[in-house]
Amino acid sequence: MILATSSPVPVIEAAWIAPGTYVTTLGPKQRGRAEFGLDLPGAASLLVTDSLDQIGAYHPPNVLAGTPHHQRLVSLGAVRAGEAPTPRADGITIFFSVGLAGTEAFLLDRLAAHIKAQRR
Repeated sequence: MILATSSPVPVIEAAWIAPGTYVTTLGPKQRGRAEFGLDLPGAASLLVTDSLDQIGAYHPPNVLAGTPHHQRLVSLGAVRAGEAPTPRADGITIFFSVGLAGTEAFLLDRLAAHIKAQRR
């Protein structure tokens, strides 16, 4: 599922997301201006981003800053290298894009395909 809006307020609820879903967020992710609420990362078993440094560089701060969810974020590179947990088949995985254009959706798709192939 790709969440790509310009909405400064949540447009989705975590309860709407089925287990095993991969969610990519492309829209606003700043405190006071985000297309999702904290219920979404709260429901996820894995939180991934393309750049931990960029997540910390937002002004106003990233919506996850100062929450327990911020400490759960792992880099996509670490997941791909096997240095961080991989998505659970029954869990929700959220990818917090920080601006690599359309490549983030492609990378997440490749990650999902890689994990699926490993489970066979």
